[in-house]
Amino acid sequence: MTQVSEPVTSIVTTPAGPGTADDGRRLSVLVGLEGLALGGCPINALDLGRTLRARGHRVEVFAIDEQVKTSLLPYAERSGFTPTVLPQHAGTLERARQIRRLALESSADVVHVFGPWLGRAATMAVAGATPRSAVVTNWMMENVPYVPRRTPLVLGTRSLRDEAERMQGRHVWLMEPPVDLDADAADPEAGRRFRREVGIGDDELAVVVVGRVDAHLKEEGLGHAIDAVERLDLPALRLVVVGDGDAFERVAGRAAAANERLGRPAVVLTGSRQDPRPAYDAADVALGMGGSALRALAHARPLVVLGQNGYAATFDVGTREHFATEGFFGEEPVADPAGHLAHQLERLLDPVHRAELAAFGHAEVQRYGLQAGADQLEALYRTELRQLPGLPRRLTDAGALVLRAAAHDLRHARTW
Repeated sequence: MTQVSEPVTSIVTTPAGPGTADDGRRLSVLVGLEGLALGGCPINALDLGRTLRARGHRVEVFAIDEQVKTSLLPYAERSGFTPTVLPQHAGTLERARQIRRLALESSADVVHVFGPWLGRAATMAVAGATPRSAVVTNWMMENVPYVPRRTPLVLGTRSLRDEAERMQGRHVWLMEPPVDLDADAADPEAGRRFRREVGIGDDELAVVVVGRVDAHLKEEGLGHAIDAVERLDLPALRLVVVGDGDAFERVAGRAAAANERLGRPAVVLTGSRQDPRPAYDAADVALGMGGSALRALAHARPLVVLGQNGYAATFDVGTREHFATEGFFGEEPVADPAGHLAHQLERLLDPVHRAELAAFGHAEVQRYGLQAGADQLEALYRTELRQLPGLPRRLTDAGALVLRAAAHDLRHARTW
């Protein structure tokens, strides 16, 4: 670790050839991560980065420092990266200077930040005589207004892309979070070891959710899952939660209360794992959203997608188009969330039905492969570098951002 104090419907540009820019040069890409917590977005960013590097591109990584229970740094090192860690507290102008220094050191053609709040700093960082492009990926489940309008933006669902184009009048790329289909291939023996480790019997049905245990987006669905298991009250049914986050203690308390009422350990919380893949393999049924849902499909697990407002839906022929448009998430309100999810799980007690859904999901997830995602990024980078505005426009846009950022930093000045 290095420490320092069209709107288009999809990416369809034909690449000039793996590992080359349009003029034959290798690309140099600086990838920015918004924090150090291990989670789906940074894993995807690092996976894409190592895939681009394997194609001959130069890829360097930076991340914003923060105190976390489970750090992404070991995963980054296994992926071949030693991220530069920038201080947690910095105004927008200082952050832009930090990123600009890294971009100059790596001769970056592209500064690609995976986190929209880094968009302004990245955009200011690439302004100058040397043609460079900033790219911002927002794989959250909502659009935000603060990414500079002329900065290329990547969104993960068709509906968010359409909304951004309609409401913000901006250029948007569509790219769903990718899955490493090789690394996330099913490994039954790893699943059996995980089940033994957490005390799940061969005759029990494991409902597994892997992901951040955070108040934002995640806690609600986890609470409904606990309530659904309690509502069903089936002795062989176990819920296993794999992950950590700011809502962990509250979720653990809710699970303990449910276990006490049921008189058995129906709900198990394992905490976070550096390698959660065996947990997917241990699942008879997977619960999840976003990238975690896709990984469950890659492991050939039947999937129930969770969302907000009690949303839960099984991934099958009838819901495929919804998830292709909205992403693996949902917000439609449900009157009885625990009962609704319990009904979804009850339908999956049949092993034949589970096997059919597992095979269907595994076939569908093939289009989300990591190699296809790297193809898309190469096409995106080439297109944006080719279409960069001239120097006067770049400097004018950056100057306006600097003025706004200086005013913002002045209003929110504080001593750390």
